[in-house]
Parts: sequence; structure tokens; C-alpha cells
Amino acid sequence: MRRRAWEIAEQLAEAGGGEARLTVIPDGYRVELRIFRPEDGSPSPEDHLAVLKALALGDRWGHRYSPPSRNNGTARELVWSEVHHNPSEQQGS
Repeated sequence: MRRRAWEIAEQLAEAGGGEARLTVIPDGYRVELRIFRPEDGSPSPEDHLAVLKALALGDRWGHRYSPPSRNNGTARELVWSEVHHNPSEQQGS
């Protein structure tokens, strides 16, 4: 399980161009990647797909976005993926 979390972290860091953060949560691990992009800087479709593929390796995942208008012209995103001891119990949460 930990190995899978590290694999997600490595793939997210490579795809998202940042440093992925791995933390322990009550039932496993959570990997987060913060992405900061100037208003005119958008990821390539290949980068976007690579991030999605990395997130999908987890049992549960998500995304938060804050637009450039709120952050002095810089979009802020956070993507996360979790790996759980009992993934079937996390469905629908």
C-alpha cells in the first residue's frame, strides 16, 4: 500500500511539475500536489492526461481549483489521491 502511494506521488510530481506531498491518514495515505500556473499558462493535454492517470491509481481522488482572479493572476490547483487499507469501505464517501 505504501509503495502504491509513493508511485502515485512520483507520477504526480513528474506529470504536474511540482513536489507531491505524502501524508498518513487514518486508513492509509494521501498524496497531494499543488499546481500554480500564471493566467496564460495552461498544461498540455499530455500533462493533463498524465496527472489523471496518476490520480486514478488511488482508491479515492479529487481536485480543488481557485481562479487567477482570486490569486493575483495565478491559478491555484490542488489534486489529491488516497490509498486505503480497505478501499471498498471508502466507496461513496
